[in-house]
Amino acid sequence: MADHPELILTGGPVLTMDTSAPEAEAIAVSDGLIQAVGTAERVLALRGPRTETVDLAGQSVLPGFIEAHGHPTTMALALAPPALDVRPFMEPTGQGVLRRIREAVAAAEGEPVAAYGIDLLLQRDLPPLERHVLDEMSPHAPLVVLTNSGHAAYANTAALRAARVTRDTPDPAGARYVRDADGEPTGVAHETAAVEPLARVAIGDRLRPDRLAAALDWAYAEHARVGITTATDMATLPDLVDALRQAAERPGVPLRVRSYLIGTAALAKEGDQRFAGHAPATELFGVSGIKFWAEGTAWEGSIATSFPYQDNEATRRIGLDPCSHGSMNYTPGELADLVRMFAERGFPVACHVHGDVTVDAVLDAYEQAAQDDPQRLRRLRPRLEHCGAVTPAQFRRAAQLGATVSLFMDHIRWWGDVLADDLFSSEIADNWMAARSAQDAGHRLSLHNDGACSPTDPLSSIATALTRRTLRSGRVHGTRERLTIDEALRAVTVNPAWQLHLENEIGMVRPGMRADLAVLSRDPRTADPDRFLDQVAVTATYFGGRPTWTA
Repeated sequence: MADHPELILTGGPVLTMDTSAPEAEAIAVSDGLIQAVGTAERVLALRGPRTETVDLAGQSVLPGFIEAHGHPTTMALALAPPALDVRPFMEPTGQGVLRRIREAVAAAEGEPVAAYGIDLLLQRDLPPLERHVLDEMSPHAPLVVLTNSGHAAYANTAALRAARVTRDTPDPAGARYVRDADGEPTGVAHETAAVEPLARVAIGDRLRPDRLAAALDWAYAEHARVGITTATDMATLPDLVDALRQAAERPGVPLRVRSYLIGTAALAKEGDQRFAGHAPATELFGVSGIKFWAEGTAWEGSIATSFPYQDNEATRRIGLDPCSHGSMNYTPGELADLVRMFAERGFPVACHVHGDVTVDAVLDAYEQAAQDDPQRLRRLRPRLEHCGAVTPAQFRRAAQLGATVSLFMDHIRWWGDVLADDLFSSEIADNWMAARSAQDAGHRLSLHNDGACSPTDPLSSIATALTRRTLRSGRVHGTRERLTIDEALRAVTVNPAWQLHLENEIGMVRPGMRADLAVLSRDPRTADPDRFLDQVAVTATYFGGRPTWTA
């Protein structure tokens, strides 16, 4: 490390996330690392003739945000311009969705079209887009419409044909193709293994190396814009690993990426050749574990719960029968076998879960995997992802097993009223994403935005954790499950660093750690929780001491 720092930030509070020294006045950076943290007088005394000094003028500095459960590759493939983004955050009405799809088909002039992001519960005037509806819109070229959750897709006849999905196509493990009374595919696919072949047909040449590289650059820049310096890619297709490695090697890359590969029995049997272990923070890409979807999403009725869905117009729109309790993607035994195979090979496992019935099955699988070596499981830090309907007792059991949890907090912001009024009840909505219960159970919980499934913005996750207020109506669901500002800040910095086994390198402002920093317009601890997003904004992002975004 050089004698004199290259950069000093001073003139505003430094929130270090380091419990031994939680606040400072200035930071010195050299060779991509934090050189010194402390009083302005002590740090400024280190200046040399070439040191750049930045006066924060009252702004605050935190460790760079860490997106604990993201999808940079999905963002690149589904959202990078000129992709067709019809998510409810961008296109609130079903009629608007249909108009934009028709325009895209006309402009494509016979080439495949993919639209990403419909939501039948938020875009209430959108009809179910089964094959015959899409055939009218695009009778000859492949057309695929993916749901915002990513757990379902709708395809026209041309897309089914191109993907070779017929009445004789078996359902993949953990996924299914919906069929009509005669056994013919309706064009509806559920879960990744069934959705992915259809999506590949529609995205066409976006997988071409040059286009994929440009799209990843766009997605990485979107992360830097909101203060994120490290993101997981929580479901990487093995054949995209090389593209992510190449993205990490490009000059000026603003993001560190850690992949969780999609877990299959075939991958488990291949051994360790695809697994890079816990790559140090200096490596800008690494494979950190394996991801399973133990079930689907509440928005499509595909989570397994002990409580029933309501029987109403909304639940019928998503195809539920009366008194439905949803279902898992695997039997408990199948899931336990998959978890055990990867755990025995040293792979950290992350399981997507929402329904309380599924949570029990995942925890049973983790417990079985720990029987011959309980400490191995704790070393691996297996994860539960999203955690919608996890109960306080389940959070406590997970903590006892050595599992850790990451919560999709903005479910409340965008879908809290849907949970209360359309799908379940106010009681369920009040306990959905029960962050306080997780915190009190002893978890180092993280918060995330799930990539494309909600706008990537850690400040939004923080704001929702503070208030649990919905955007649609302004109602509050579950005041007792709120976090404090200090807890929420840790949940997007030091806690996800620990979950990724990088706690000694990122997530805190401490000498010797990577100089990944987010500059905020003010001290977030002094903001009004109910006006948090109006009062607090990211104004700059530094990656290894290098500015990657400024307002």
